[in-house]
Amino acid sequence: MKTKLAIAHPFEGAPKITIPSIIGASAKKPILYRIPVIGQRPMEYSIDKLPEGLSLKDNIISGSIDKDGCYEMVVSVTNSLGKDEKRITLEIADQNVLVTPLMGYTTWNAFASDVTQQDVEAIANRFVELGISEYGYSYINTDSGWQKEYGGSFDAVMPDNKFPNMNAMTDKIHSYGFKAGIYSTPMLTAWGCPKEFESIPGCTQGEPDYRFSDTNGGIGVIRKERNNALQFENWGFDYLKYDWYPTDPVNADLMRQELVKLSRDFGFCVTVSAIKGYPYWSKYCHSYRSNKDSYGYWDNMLHNYGTYFVFMEDICKGHYFDLDMLDIGTCKGKHLANMLTEDELVFSYSMRAFLNSPIQISSTLENVSELELSIYCNEEVIAINQDCAFNTALPILRVNEGKCAYDIFEKQLEDGSYAYAIFNIGEAEAQIEMTAGDSVIRDVWAKEDVSQTGNFTFTSYPHTVRILKSNNKASF
Repeated sequence: MKTKLAIAHPFEGAPKITIPSIIGASAKKPILYRIPVIGQRPMEYSIDKLPEGLSLKDNIISGSIDKDGCYEMVVSVTNSLGKDEKRITLEIADQNVLVTPLMGYTTWNAFASDVTQQDVEAIANRFVELGISEYGYSYINTDSGWQKEYGGSFDAVMPDNKFPNMNAMTDKIHSYGFKAGIYSTPMLTAWGCPKEFESIPGCTQGEPDYRFSDTNGGIGVIRKERNNALQFENWGFDYLKYDWYPTDPVNADLMRQELVKLSRDFGFCVTVSAIKGYPYWSKYCHSYRSNKDSYGYWDNMLHNYGTYFVFMEDICKGHYFDLDMLDIGTCKGKHLANMLTEDELVFSYSMRAFLNSPIQISSTLENVSELELSIYCNEEVIAINQDCAFNTALPILRVNEGKCAYDIFEKQLEDGSYAYAIFNIGEAEAQIEMTAGDSVIRDVWAKEDVSQTGNFTFTSYPHTVRILKSNNKASF
């Protein structure tokens, strides 16, 4: 392996708070937030200036706030080895969840349509046991495979017997301080049908509406967005992945309008083929996709990486381009090849983390290796993804000369420093020279300083990434 990684130790050392400096929510809607902290247990948590309407129990903030505004608070955590504190701004505004990219979990690559309620609850528990939760991962999302047929008090899509009690599942997820997500589609027939069914329904019924594509039977003229949104709310969900092809603003907005009426905040992701040129995505969707499902092959990953360049100018605070779920770790679905090398696994995570994408683990989390945990759990890499200057990572140099091909991205961070990612997408080594004045240069994946003078030369190997930081703007 060419990439040097710092080994993750979630439960060792003095406390280190990993919250982004800004978190968001809507007024008069439930707030639930687990305070993520690396370090030795036990710990004591306290908050100075906790806004009225909120309470702190152990490491979980809950409650609601009546009025819009910015609320400053100081989070403090102590253990036997020391103390850490961080000033946090809680932004309360309409539909203000996910001001930074979503970090969490989704079931598809791990379990495909065989996913069960037991699987989802076990993942939430594993997030806590492994310490993954202490790095800011906070959403546990159930992808397709839960649906069966219409029914219930809302005349909405009901789960099959693999999900005997949706309310119990979301209660379990919420008990850890996590949020719960679910999957659906406006198409008459959803993707991800379990093998025991001929088809599973989406959020429309009836004859196809001929204004839209006939993919999976088309989109029905009988609209059930309200029914299903009310059912999601009743079950206790906090996030919806809404999936169809081609992805259009009309059907997106019909569902979004129903979600915003609910008593709960809902994160809203549209996928799988958001069309460039619609300002809707970067105004109303917390994330949006227009790429292939991740399959654990280099060429597949490189395709998704390339889609970033099409949408990068549309990315802004609270609205992020989604490079799809991670292709790292073990899975039960035969669809995932898992043929990436160790360096390519780091590349896979890095492109999501550095390029402002949501980060969704999708592994069974069985027999998690040191490598896997260390990729998921590098607080310095994650801090770049969650940085609250909300600057987009932009390419400052693109080289494509025969087998030599690499891209260098720059992102200025809220503390005034600069982060750089060098993605070698070619088949040849490249010599990279970085000059950053008299700044210290830090290797973020290794969590070590590599230069005290502001000058650093290194070899970039094929299919690898290097993430570096400097106090000064660098040249290459």
